[in-house]
Amino acid sequence: MAQNERAALMLGINSDRMANIALCIGAALAGIAAIAIMPLSNINCESGYTVLTTAIAVCVIGGLGSWGGTIIASLVLGLGTTIMSAFGGTMWNSVLIFGLIILILIVRPSGLFGKQKELEERV
Repeated sequence: MAQNERAALMLGINSDRMANIALCIGAALAGIAAIAIMPLSNINCESGYTVLTTAIAVCVIGGLGSWGGTIIASLVLGLGTTIMSAFGGTMWNSVLIFGLIILILIVRPSGLFGKQKELEERV
């Protein structure tokens, strides 16, 4: 339905209902993730920001619509932040993440393995 809503409607799929189901599944997965993270440390209002910035960085660096790029970007960010924590301290992790985002957006705006042509055609 996300790729061609008109074709989904012609097949009899209710797009509003599918959007509600997708929202419910996403909210349930976020709740399960919060329950899984809770025993590791204290939970407060700001605990999700680091996860959110890392997730956005993985999407931007890997490229939207690219599974391989997402996997490689997550490995690069994971190894980079681990090495940065070992040598420079954890305070430099966000600098590394945002620096990589800026570098990738300057060099290749569609991401490492992004499919710019296909995205332009769909829009």
